[in-house]
Amino acid sequence: MSYFQGVRLYSALESCVFSALLVVWIGGLGDRAQLVLGWCHGIGWLFLCAAVLVGCMRRVFPWPVLAATVSPLGPVGALIAIELSARRRRVA
Repeated sequence: MSYFQGVRLYSALESCVFSALLVVWIGGLGDRAQLVLGWCHGIGWLFLCAAVLVGCMRRVFPWPVLAATVSPLGPVGALIAIELSARRRRVA
């Protein structure tokens, strides 16, 4: 598995955790679940930011992917930017 594919997969996983956190929070489905998902998302997002930063420095990702990762959309923004980057790689 390449670095690009690994970060792409991790971004999708982190987006799922973020989505689950939103569902639990909006639905009021439990404080404990919200706490656990919040910590998982927070720590996971920091690791995602670091992985994308390393990828940008290695020229695996363009710098706008990092900007999308640290945006308020978080892992969803990263996932969208990585998928757009993958599409551009296939075209080029």
